[in-house]
Amino acid sequence: MILANILVILGIYSLSIWSFNSSFRDYLDASRAKELSPLIEDLSQQYAENPSWNRYRDRDTRFWRELLDQYDHNLNPPRDNNQFDKRPPPPKHRPAFERRPPREGRRGPAQIVLADSNHQLIVGRIVNENVNWLEIKSNESVVGYLGYPRTTEITSQLDRIFIDKLKRNLGFSVGIIILVSALITLLLSRLLVKPLLRLRTAANEIAAGNYNARINVTGHDEIAELSVDFNRLAVSLEHNLTSRQQWIADISHELRTPVAILQGELEAIQDGVRLFSTESVDSLHQEIKRLSYLINDLHELSLSDSGALSYHFKPLNIVDIVSNVIENNKDRLEQASFRVKHLTPKTVIRIKGDENRLIQLFLNFLNNSLAYTNNGGLIEISYLIRSNSLILRWQDSAPGVSDQQLEKIFERLYRAESSRSRSSGGSGLGLSIAKNIIEAHDGKISAKHSSYGGVAIELTLPLMFT
Repeated sequence: MILANILVILGIYSLSIWSFNSSFRDYLDASRAKELSPLIEDLSQQYAENPSWNRYRDRDTRFWRELLDQYDHNLNPPRDNNQFDKRPPPPKHRPAFERRPPREGRRGPAQIVLADSNHQLIVGRIVNENVNWLEIKSNESVVGYLGYPRTTEITSQLDRIFIDKLKRNLGFSVGIIILVSALITLLLSRLLVKPLLRLRTAANEIAAGNYNARINVTGHDEIAELSVDFNRLAVSLEHNLTSRQQWIADISHELRTPVAILQGELEAIQDGVRLFSTESVDSLHQEIKRLSYLINDLHELSLSDSGALSYHFKPLNIVDIVSNVIENNKDRLEQASFRVKHLTPKTVIRIKGDENRLIQLFLNFLNNSLAYTNNGGLIEISYLIRSNSLILRWQDSAPGVSDQQLEKIFERLYRAESSRSRSSGGSGLGLSIAKNIIEAHDGKISAKHSSYGGVAIELTLPLMFT
């Protein structure tokens, strides 16, 4: 920031010096033109009396020198600025025939030249191309031009003293401005860097594993917004760490139970406490099936979480999918003495979805109802069209769950205790997988109390219009 300020200030200084030099040269040229105005008036009057420049063309340069000498006081200042011409200025219109030799120490006639209306040189000598031309008019017509050298270098001692002093003052001002800007920059940088240092310290703490690190947010600027986002990130990381630890503990617990049962029964058979029979083999087989279901559900959940589950979306009639799931599991429903009320709508309801994943979704709902509902229970499936969405309601009969349990029903490995007990079956992952499937279909899922005393699952899916 200090370097940028210095570069800007030096740039302004350089532009100011260049602009002043250019403007000062223009000012000197304008002053020179003003000094030449009496001479132009005299030449215009001479031309009006005798409309020709032959008087200067046919004579030698002494006649031109004598004319310039009449305006000597204004046109040709002394070369030595410490010597002043104390003679009074000549009269405005001194007759041309009054001649006197030019004074020494004056500039020669090559400094001022005369040209006709076609810019053809009459008298004088052009040293370089940098010439300013002033019009000489007679009766509103341009009859000639008076030329004088354009100022390219400032040679006057007084002018140089003035410019040098101006540069010194400007340089002194630039130095003060640089110091002040550097001081302000340092103060601002400290104010800006301080919250960044706090951010760096907190980031290092989180990198070291301390997810409780937080930043005290002050102000409403961009850094304060960044601090708020950092605190939100820290909260998220802390929550993820807790969830991961809980997830590992839950998986370990879920896997330990069937493995412990298998180990206990096998050791009982080995020790002769329990006879090796068809019943013991069936018991071991049931535990292995439970373990296999749990591992498969864990695999499905990990795939759905990572987005690795493949989806092939196409137009589907969701009512037909639900009907097929119920029909394919008719024997299981009859064995549990379940009644199913499928309130099919009169109109076709089409959505865009993956048929296999939706079958898996409703099969999870069916397994959940069979596992946690008393024998002889009821399942009701209804449909409601609202705006551009379909609301599908899957509800079963008692027993139900509490309000606190409803809030956790979609959490992984969560199974409501009491009446909806662990012994009924299920891994507690079915509804978590169902939630991921619904979200992949741009839908929403929620759990409520059923009007039949159990749990009601509501799905909201976007409709497809043809």
